[in-house]
Order: sequence, then C-alpha cells, then structure tokens
Amino acid sequence: MYDVIQLLKEKELKATPQRISVLKELGRKTHPTMDDLYEALKRENPSMSLATVYKNIATLKEKGVVIEVNVADGKMRYDVYSRPHIHLVCQGCGAIEDIDCDESLYQYQACLEEKRNIKIERMDIIASVEFCSLCQKEH
Repeated sequence: MYDVIQLLKEKELKATPQRISVLKELGRKTHPTMDDLYEALKRENPSMSLATVYKNIATLKEKGVVIEVNVADGKMRYDVYSRPHIHLVCQGCGAIEDIDCDESLYQYQACLEEKRNIKIERMDIIASVEFCSLCQKEH
C-alpha cells in the first residue's frame, strides 16, 4: 500500500479531504468506474457531488497520480499509479488484476526511448486474457 499524503506531496498537490478519499477508495484495488467510485464515496461523505469526484479525478490524472484503464466493456476504470504495473483484464468475468513489472519491461522502455529518442513518462499496459484464475475455477 502507498502513503496517500506522501503521494500527493510528491506530485505537489494539496492533500484535500476529497483527494484523500478518492485515493483511499482507489487503493482498495477494485478498479471502479466513475459511477462506482462516486457511489462508494457518497456512502462515506453524502455531501460529495459527482462534479467534485470528476474534478478530483481530472486533477489526479493530470498529475499522473491516477490512470484510466480502458477495458472492453467501454466503461473507463480508474487506478492509482503509485508504481509501474500491468493490468490483467479478464474478458470472461471483467476482473482487473494488478501485476508487478519485472526488469525486462524497464529494459524494453529504455530500448524504446533510445530507438525513438524520446522520454516515456509512463507505460500503461493492459494484458487481456479469455479466463482469469477466478473464471478458471468455475470451468
């Protein structure tokens, strides 16, 4: 788990109660849609509006704290980008699992940067599988 306050500080963002709530909810690793996120946050803080959630997600995305995970169902999902990782998306049940990167991904990034003479800010990688470990238990 990451330190929410430290993560905001590193990105030069104020640690507002709304941002802290959004990051804590995203930290539960459920990769929620905007509607799911709003419903969860509203349970904790009934006065929080959908506009506030959108505004905070937009700010956190702009600063690279939060990323969008685009999955096949067309509903954007959200996740904290506290460390590089791959999203394993199940086409069977829709589950999204975070997989830590190994050294070879960093080597590939360095190779790509050198070949193209660019600096990659972040690599967002989605790996799709037909069935995940949850689905396979049912088959």
